[in-house]
Amino acid sequence: MTEQLFQIGIKAIIRNDENQILLLKNKDYWDIPGGRMDQGEDIEAALLRELNEEIGVDRIVGKQLWNVARAVKQLPYGNMMTSLMLIVYRVQLPADQIPHSCEPGTTLHWVSPEEAADRLKNKYPGSFCQAIAQLP
Repeated sequence: MTEQLFQIGIKAIIRNDENQILLLKNKDYWDIPGGRMDQGEDIEAALLRELNEEIGVDRIVGKQLWNVARAVKQLPYGNMMTSLMLIVYRVQLPADQIPHSCEPGTTLHWVSPEEAADRLKNKYPGSFCQAIAQLP
């Protein structure tokens, strides 16, 4: 039996005052902010690093574990494929932290939970997208 190799991704559900969810859009796909943990990095450090790299946020005022999911698509890793396990937090930003795109070719969009669920269905499992759609 071959063991499954996983990489860990740390993601953030960020909502605005209208209960919209922040999504990132590049030419290939829609996503929520966050990315893969670096070797030796802890979860909170990875979350803050990724938020800073992607949306220019350097601190948060709260986080709550929301979901753990396996990404739908596998990723190349050397001469093999890996799965991506996603640890997703609901994150609250301080009022002075205004998200903006820090990556060329990536735009930010605030969308309803239902629209977010639809746009994320190519990357995230159906149960994850249903949970996004049902966010209050």
